[in-house]
Amino acid sequence: MEGGPVFSVSRRRVGDGVAVVVVGEIDLATVDAVQAEIDAARAETRHVLLDLREVTFIDSAGVRLVLEGSRALAADGGELVVVRGGPEVRRVFDLVGLDGRVPMVDEPPGE
Repeated sequence: MEGGPVFSVSRRRVGDGVAVVVVGEIDLATVDAVQAEIDAARAETRHVLLDLREVTFIDSAGVRLVLEGSRALAADGGELVVVRGGPEVRRVFDLVGLDGRVPMVDEPPGE
């Protein structure tokens, strides 16, 4: 397969919230697509779940996306909850101290 790693982002209803599910890398090239899905989810609900379990890489653009998404939802009386990603994502989150600043879970509710 040419063109680099597979990337996709989608959203689905989960209880009273919406899950945004990302597969592949979140970086400068893909962050706008993830942001668009988070924005669409925010238009539907105040409870957004950002599922990073299939994310293989995240850079500073992705970290900023998580922080800004969390702040924006909190300002609207909502919440962005992050489903922790794999070791690469966890390492970046640990380095920037994100775990204590954004609500995180190991698995989506109900799974």
